[in-house]
Amino acid sequence: MCMKKGKLVIDSSIVGLALFATIFGAGNLVFPPILGLTAGTEWVAATLGLLLSGIILPVLGTWAVNCVGDHAKFLTYHVHREFYTILTACSTLLVGIGSTLPRVGATTHEVGIQSIFPNCPIWVTVTIFFAVTYYFARDRESVIDKVGKYLTPALVIIIGFILLKGIITPIGEIAEPVLQKPFVSSVLEGYKVGDLTTTLMLAHVFIYALEEKGYMDGELKRGILVAGVVCIVVMSAIYIALTYIGATAGSLYPSDISRTALLSGIALNIFGKSGQVALGLVVALACLTTAVTIAASAAAFFGDLFRTKFGIQISYKCLMRVICIFCTIAGTFGVTSIINYVTPIFLTMYPPLIVLTILGFVDKWIPNDGIYKGAVYTSTFFGFLDGVLVVFPHFTGLYNLLSYIPLFEDGFGWVIPSLIMGVIMGIVFRGRPRDYCPKTGERLAL
Repeated sequence: MCMKKGKLVIDSSIVGLALFATIFGAGNLVFPPILGLTAGTEWVAATLGLLLSGIILPVLGTWAVNCVGDHAKFLTYHVHREFYTILTACSTLLVGIGSTLPRVGATTHEVGIQSIFPNCPIWVTVTIFFAVTYYFARDRESVIDKVGKYLTPALVIIIGFILLKGIITPIGEIAEPVLQKPFVSSVLEGYKVGDLTTTLMLAHVFIYALEEKGYMDGELKRGILVAGVVCIVVMSAIYIALTYIGATAGSLYPSDISRTALLSGIALNIFGKSGQVALGLVVALACLTTAVTIAASAAAFFGDLFRTKFGIQISYKCLMRVICIFCTIAGTFGVTSIINYVTPIFLTMYPPLIVLTILGFVDKWIPNDGIYKGAVYTSTFFGFLDGVLVVFPHFTGLYNLLSYIPLFEDGFGWVIPSLIMGVIMGIVFRGRPRDYCPKTGERLAL
């Protein structure tokens, strides 16, 4: 029994490292230092906000899926039978392929390669990057083992060495904060990383990885719990260190410096030119691990979608090639342009994803699906309005109207309406049977 328990911990830890590697990408490297820089002496509050939305919430998403089954479809089915397909298609296209993948390629160039080879064109970097991504992701069955066993340990060792040096010998003095409401601002900044979208849509990948090793029921739930804890511990240590180091750069850099320039400058101050080279390796590994898993999942999802919905057979490798070619082109636009494009999308998508995560934890106590429908649809609507205000900041009529809603000024105007509509729809659907996703025995997607 002890041997089996020890094996469960080891296997779960490997999956936890793969989960960490999938989450930890470009955004997780470039966002914490700028938060620390602008939060200054309030860097602890900024860190707590980032930890909440940037790592705890995404891991909770994986746990929430495991509470109701082994796939997000068992969670989203209570909203609508096609809600999973619509949500996944939107998040895969707009966030995964349209933002996250091009962003990790661009970050590899701006933070890693450009600081070492300043004359290297961005198209060269992103072409090589997505060629390597295709190499690692072309065989879908071995993605998790490759990421968890080989890429992640190398990533953790290199970045741990850089961060330890930055903490022991601070590069400067912590300045006064220029960021208003550091905790709330950091929670909202964590949206832009997009990790909750990733973990909800990819939860099945990590659950299947343990199922394939023979773990079921109680053991499986314990394994996913251990994997999540491993991910939280490793990611939290990195977030805390990055935010603190960013805060110590307050006397060296202006608050309006770009995210990638700050990260590169910090590495230069810590270790000189060798620090920038080491950072280049960290960035490449962090971005590569994210790209491999997201690209593999996107190709698998659209392959299954075309086959089941349209009767069209497109091979996994063919879809991988299309995704990598598109992301190579999109990655040449640069990190800042990609982040600006994706912000309203995350503001729209995150509220319903947070609601789904919370409802997943209390699913066994939910009497009917009206609660899901009311809360999720309402949070989506108000999230969309937040996104509209980002795109059209001078839409003062809408802003003034929404400002009457509690918590709107802090970016959480969707909370109270979603709670109210969830209760109302729960009453409307009182007595109706719940609609559960049928378990056919077929794997829903990699």
